Amino acid sequence: MLSLNVKVPSSTGTMMAATIDQPDHPAEAYAVFAHCFAGSRHTPGASRISKRLTDFGIATLRFDFPGLGQSEGDFQDTTFSQNVDDIVAASRWLSENFRAPQLLMGHSLGGAAALKAATRPELKGTLRAVATVGAPFDPAHSVLHYASRIAEADENGAVEVILGGRPLTISRRFLEDLAETNPETYLPKLRKPLLLVHSPIDQTVGVDNAQTIFRLTRYPKSLMSLDKADHLLTRTDSAKRAADIIGSWARQYIEPQFIAEPTTDTNAVSFSARGTKYGDVVRTSNRAITTDRAKNSGGKGQGVTSTGLFMSAIAVSSSQAIREAAKGMKLDDVRVEVNHLGERNFTRHITVEGELSDQQRQLLLAAAKTSRIDGFIGTGSTIETTLS
Repeated sequence: MLSLNVKVPSSTGTMMAATIDQPDHPAEAYAVFAHCFAGSRHTPGASRISKRLTDFGIATLRFDFPGLGQSEGDFQDTTFSQNVDDIVAASRWLSENFRAPQLLMGHSLGGAAALKAATRPELKGTLRAVATVGAPFDPAHSVLHYASRIAEADENGAVEVILGGRPLTISRRFLEDLAETNPETYLPKLRKPLLLVHSPIDQTVGVDNAQTIFRLTRYPKSLMSLDKADHLLTRTDSAKRAADIIGSWARQYIEPQFIAEPTTDTNAVSFSARGTKYGDVVRTSNRAITTDRAKNSGGKGQGVTSTGLFMSAIAVSSSQAIREAAKGMKLDDVRVEVNHLGERNFTRHITVEGELSDQQRQLLLAAAKTSRIDGFIGTGSTIETTLS
């Protein structure tokens, strides 16, 4: 995976700090993620979900709304409606510099903004699906915790609150914009497949919010429970599980913009993995394997080593040869462990379980030594090499 930091112009021209998380291979599709209220692109919901989605071939642009995180601007000058415009602006930038986003996501208030942005005509042509995590039905829900301070904001034009241990100024304009936002007017207009991911124990934004959104939107739509998760997804596995739900669901709607060349069991194709010095993605039998060198060999240890692939081939081929030779025998299980002792020296330890005689065990051991891979090693195999 490669995380690329970029600068993206907001709807008002200020620059927003952003990160694109890309899979090792060319992305099959691109997405945009909007973070939670007063959060940033580095909050667990944004960063962990975006990174995890690279396993599904999806590259995601996550950004800091103006006045938050590392973006330019002042938060008190922004509104919810402007945040919606910023999502559209980020999507436009992604379209112009990479590819148009097919998936739009948001967490908490970012999810509410994503829902409204998805109804905008600028996104209708290329957007294929929308997903939210812990999104409120009414965007004003995000500031209800400060209801006792609203009168102060109305009197002074703004009110300072403490969020995440730091001061944040909420303007009267921000509150007025939220009050004027009516989700009942735009949610029924959403024409894209929708996934609502919500924790049933969310104490900040209750699951009834997801149920209300579900009732007001059109099919196709899905509501998935994110068990044992708090609102901010602070537990590592919560964000990963949310990403797994979104990634597997989105596959049925996105149109792959990169299709890997087909491979069979008689060929293998590798290409360099993004953001690594020695990493590769190798495809064989229409499956992808991420590889890398070990850290003590100059790599990052982010994939299977070539030696590991070789040992795996010996172990798998040995196991298959044993099971093939065990026809008619009471063989229950086979375990093959291959170890690299250094240089060209390896050991292979085989464990077989079942009601087997000593003679049968010796036959199975002999079969392991004549596996297909052993045959390649023991004969004068040749590799004709060309360069283009």
